[in-house]
Amino acid sequence: MTTRADLHPLFDPTISLSSDQARAIVGALQDIAESDGLHDEEIALIAELVTEYNVELGDDVRVSKVSPAELGRKLVDPTLRKLAVQTGVMVAMADGSVSEIERARVLEFAVALGFDAKEYQAIEDTITSWIRSGNATPMFE
Repeated sequence: MTTRADLHPLFDPTISLSSDQARAIVGALQDIAESDGLHDEEIALIAELVTEYNVELGDDVRVSKVSPAELGRKLVDPTLRKLAVQTGVMVAMADGSVSEIERARVLEFAVALGFDAKEYQAIEDTITSWIRSGNATPMFE
């Protein structure tokens, strides 16, 4: 069973994002969501993540997309870098599965943030296993 520790930093209420960091992550999520065609589930999840992290982006959660290199420049904290990859996997999986196009795009972001393919795969495996389990407990521990 996946625990909150397995998912850290996801759902950590002590995580604090600046507006620039939040916009960069949301821009990356937007890019990932659009990589194989934008789905309603992806839009809803991005909006939910914005709310979860108490980020003020105005009325529209759609922001300008950012490149992997740009995200790498804006996120220097290793915790925020991992959070960006985790949320990228969640958005890619929002429509039920991670397509090869989405996986490749999230991996590009992960590499730009300092993760290698093996580290990325471990993050994806943890997130997808947790989502498929239907166990919401780690969100509330």
